[in-house]
Amino acid sequence: MRFLLPLLVALTLSTPAAGEAPSPPPVVFALVVANNQGFAPGRARLQYADDDGAKYHEFFSMLSAPGDVVLLTGLDSDTRRLFPALEPQVRAPSSQNVAEAARALAARIAEVKRSGREVDFYFVFAGHGDVDQGRGFLELSDRAFDADDLQALLRQVDATRAHVILDSCNSFFVVSPRKAGGRRYATPEDMTRSLAQRLPAVGVLLSTSAEAEVYEWSELQSGVFSHVVRSGLMGAADADADGRVTYAELEAFASIAAREIPNPLFRPRLFALGPGRSPQATLVDLRAVRSAVTLRVDAVPPVRLTLRDAQGLRWADLNKEAGMPLALRLPPRVARGLEVERPGGPDTARAWSLGEVAPGATVELASFSPPMPMPPAARGVQEQLRSLFATPFGPEALAAFERARQAEPAPVYGISLAERERMRQLVETFTTVERDRRRTETILFGATLVSSVGTGAFLVAEGDRDSRVQGISALAVSLLFSGADLLQQLRREDPEALLREFHASQADAAADPGLAVARVDYRLNRFLAQERNIRRRLETVGWIYMGASALLLGIGEVRRANGSPGHDVREAERAALLAAVSATSNLLRARYTGSATEHLVRQWNSDPELRRLPRVAVVPSSGGAMLAVGGVF
Repeated sequence: MRFLLPLLVALTLSTPAAGEAPSPPPVVFALVVANNQGFAPGRARLQYADDDGAKYHEFFSMLSAPGDVVLLTGLDSDTRRLFPALEPQVRAPSSQNVAEAARALAARIAEVKRSGREVDFYFVFAGHGDVDQGRGFLELSDRAFDADDLQALLRQVDATRAHVILDSCNSFFVVSPRKAGGRRYATPEDMTRSLAQRLPAVGVLLSTSAEAEVYEWSELQSGVFSHVVRSGLMGAADADADGRVTYAELEAFASIAAREIPNPLFRPRLFALGPGRSPQATLVDLRAVRSAVTLRVDAVPPVRLTLRDAQGLRWADLNKEAGMPLALRLPPRVARGLEVERPGGPDTARAWSLGEVAPGATVELASFSPPMPMPPAARGVQEQLRSLFATPFGPEALAAFERARQAEPAPVYGISLAERERMRQLVETFTTVERDRRRTETILFGATLVSSVGTGAFLVAEGDRDSRVQGISALAVSLLFSGADLLQQLRREDPEALLREFHASQADAAADPGLAVARVDYRLNRFLAQERNIRRRLETVGWIYMGASALLLGIGEVRRANGSPGHDVREAERAALLAAVSATSNLLRARYTGSATEHLVRQWNSDPELRRLPRVAVVPSSGGAMLAVGGVF
């Protein structure tokens, strides 16, 4: 035993020397597709999808070798002036160019993998998206690019890990087609299970909006979702300062950044899940950048910053917690002449600027030149979006976000404004129909109970033994079936309570509207299950009556054969006939009739045209907003 401690020490000290050298970082490839104009006629044109594509290209070029990032977009005149070096190398976002880019990248990735290196591949899309009968698609310039196309592309590229970033409405359905688990909506668990089965080595970062329009902001010259995502990817979401941005960190960063926006329609909502079903998987490793300028921000004070390049183009925003060290990686072209502003602070009207800086350099805010005046910010509709990044982000905010998410119900994805409106109409109609139906059933129930009890009491009061037996039997059967009916009525969903709950959730601005729809959807389908139970009970009662009819008819024939009086034979035959009529009535009700509420719920579950309802969206733009209306009229 006395030799054990020296031996353990020797082994411990020798392990690093005997161990292998750290594995090299993965090689990064990216295909960025950005499309302002969808192929569908009448689609509102986006203003900044091409700008988003160009910014994503600049970001991934920090991580990749020249030529390993492909950009497919159509640059408008403003974007060409901002990114003149991109014009010769970009191609249109068409299906043919996507296929050609995938083939070229697949060949290049296969070559790198043969050398023993791991490969991370990023597929990024910014533009319009929609859904048709439950299957989502992205809009290229000439056709739809759907879930099957995306899966085929990812399998063709065959990277070690793939990361899908989609900034388009309905992008949720591109990765997870509608009706996961047979429902109209889906939860994170549905999404996780679906990804694990079909794309185990793929991580996704999605905008989960189910609306028709992508929200853009002219002050950002970008989509809101993409700007928040890029700010986080550059390092603002690196809460633990380890140089890696995980899926969980970026999801929390984006959610916290948009928390103070008053209008929920303008808040980007994300779904983030890394390869291997892990939210802690690395989305981007900033320690492996090839060419970047590192901007370090002092850990001690809290600070809110906006970063612009020399042309005034906004590249990143952040709101750092006190005590959080921060290192942002910036493309060298962006860092030259960089301006840093402090929105909302004591220097609101001033900006710091950085002069020439070499790629690979590390700079501190203290090295920036003295502040210079800034022009006043425009006001109006865009004031809504100035609440972006109003809440500080850091380790404490990340931990609080995780605790809050564990305490709250799981979010619900895939429910649009149109569907919420359709649900409102459905619940109101359901309540009205059920109220009238229950009044009718109460009247019939009372009449049947009074009639049955009265008949039984009359037979018991007649005095002879046979009449009393028949009366008691009739009373017992009547009370049995009436009690079963009453119990079933009491166990049914209360339509009035359902309507009150739905209206209350709609009136609560802080409530997740998707959760309200999901709860009503669950309760409506539970009502449908109750109706099926009633039908099964009716069918069971029908067959009992049918058996009783056959038995009574047999008794009548036995009496006839035994020479019993004709009165007894006819009495048995009449009872058999009445039992047969009751049996037929119950069986017909169980098999060939349906209530109005059943039809309503079935329509909600199966209507393929729900998503084609007209949809209205307000898109903030310079000096005001753009009203967009889409759908089938």
